[in-house]
Amino acid sequence: MRFGLSARIAFTAAVLLCCGKSGYAGASENLAPGYRPAPDTEEGGLWAQTDHEEAEVKASPTLVTDEALNTYVRKIVCELAGEYCASLRVYIVDEPSSNAMTAPNGMVIVWTGLLLRCQNEAELAFVLGHEITHYLKRHSLLNLQKEIRTKGSFGGLTDAAGIGRWLEAVAAGRIASYSRDQEREADAGGFDLVVDKGYDPRQAAFFMANTDDEEQANTNRTKISAYRSTHPDMKERLTDLTKRADAIEAQPHARIAGDEPYRAAIGPHRAAWLEEEFNRGDYAQSVAMIKQLLKGEPQSGELQYYLGEAYRRRNADGDLRNAMTAYQAAIAATDAPSAAHRGLGLVSLKANQKIVARDEFQKYLALAPMASDRNTVEYYLATMGGSP
Repeated sequence: MRFGLSARIAFTAAVLLCCGKSGYAGASENLAPGYRPAPDTEEGGLWAQTDHEEAEVKASPTLVTDEALNTYVRKIVCELAGEYCASLRVYIVDEPSSNAMTAPNGMVIVWTGLLLRCQNEAELAFVLGHEITHYLKRHSLLNLQKEIRTKGSFGGLTDAAGIGRWLEAVAAGRIASYSRDQEREADAGGFDLVVDKGYDPRQAAFFMANTDDEEQANTNRTKISAYRSTHPDMKERLTDLTKRADAIEAQPHARIAGDEPYRAAIGPHRAAWLEEEFNRGDYAQSVAMIKQLLKGEPQSGELQYYLGEAYRRRNADGDLRNAMTAYQAAIAATDAPSAAHRGLGLVSLKANQKIVARDEFQKYLALAPMASDRNTVEYYLATMGGSP
């Protein structure tokens, strides 16, 4: 079977943990800076497999190569990792899901869907600190040790039986998923890392609350996300993070959020990421996510336009009016995308407001004379007796 990169990465998160026999002496200890296992050990074999997968990531066409964005994210990782900076390599992958991972060999993968959802540098730093803690605590190796103790050695995974036993363990989530205690430890470690660097301690809880709101909007309520199935209860996490933030705020402490640097870093990419977000097909979650972003940028014409798009594409009860309101807010903003006029034209046409629709379509073509959908918009105008 041939995987796309996003599927390969998810698969790799499990593959990285499989290397056959038992052993892994010292897996319960934190890594030392610059650590690399001897190549003739079982752990060395694990790292060799990870290195192979990292080469695949490097060669992927979905790898984001924008140097400014990569430099920005790498800077945050290195500031958090400190003396472990040289052991970590960051790759940004064009994938709309909200996720990040750190592999046992120090490969850090950040999905663009995560960068889209974070509202400032402090939120991203908390997520990256969480993943760095998984790496430092060697949680993946501990999971494999537990699986081996429970089921016995997997034997050589080059034979069909060994592969079958391992895939069964992966499918059941026994290797690829961190335990709730490990997630708690990663939350605590990530929190400590960001606070140590002067970030606002409340941003961790804000990110988790927004994640919860978006997940609650999931229209497929029978599907339990991996995020919820492998992590501690969200209320527990929010309570713990808020309590820790309360304690920190009672002390003299820098409160860096990093809103402006973050927006500057992701700004050139956000429109494309929002378009890709719609490809997931869960417009209810898209609406929830964009509304959260608008709390931090209420005057953003770009975000208002995409909120209108999410409503229009969802097409649920009341969404026609919601979309109109969002498009109108986008047009009133100083950074109004020309496509907001097209969007307002489409929903006005659907509402049988032909005069408004014709006017908006004409404004759109005037602002975007080389638009790829010009012929389609001209057709709409022709059916209403108008012209560009």
